[in-house]
Amino acid sequence: MKKFFGVIFVLLILVAGIAWYFVSFRMDAIIQQRIETVGSSSLGTAVSVGAVSTSIKNGSLTISNVTVANPPGFRNKNALSLNGIEASVDYATRDIKRLVIDSPDIVIEEMGGETNFSQMLAAMNKGGPATDPGPADSEEQVIVIRHFRMNASRAAFESESLDRYTDIKVDAVELNDLRGTPTEISKVIATKILKEVTQEAANEMLKAEAKKQFQKAQDKITSKLKGLLGSDDDEGSEN
Repeated sequence: MKKFFGVIFVLLILVAGIAWYFVSFRMDAIIQQRIETVGSSSLGTAVSVGAVSTSIKNGSLTISNVTVANPPGFRNKNALSLNGIEASVDYATRDIKRLVIDSPDIVIEEMGGETNFSQMLAAMNKGGPATDPGPADSEEQVIVIRHFRMNASRAAFESESLDRYTDIKVDAVELNDLRGTPTEISKVIATKILKEVTQEAANEMLKAEAKKQFQKAQDKITSKLKGLLGSDDDEGSEN
């Protein structure tokens, strides 16, 4: 009898282990696939995720090596790269207490009067409001994110037409008490980040354009002064 219960005990451990493996790794794969599919569809460019790691026991979620490719025509391969996204999660209630993006690598490119981020924002807006449910949303569970933050970072700004290559500061982005499906919430967060980066890029473009116009005016004045000085010199040499 003891041997029988011993066998049952071992079987229970095996079943629990298999269940844990399936839940954890199945969840990881679903989250990764969802981020890539929804992100690529919403932004109109490829979004890839290196790995997703969930821990039901520790209540944590880590997403690593996220890249957002540039729209077609831009020089750099990626517009945005994230080394890691950390979250504190209550998996029983689907309550995310904290979601943090730290030190994103951002490259803003200007081409033909608009930037890569303004193109992605246009693609996001074209897809309709984030609250509009789509076919995929109906299968998703409602979640809550109590606090989201993308920490302040630096972004590279590149504009060949304006001859401007510099670094700019992107302020921290924070949102509180987000509720909806993962697709809905991801669109809200992405829109907020895109607007922030696009605004910073627009400010930099204005500075670059102002500097360009100032340089043109300065060159024009210098040319006129050279002409006047040249005329005086010519008159002096004749005398």
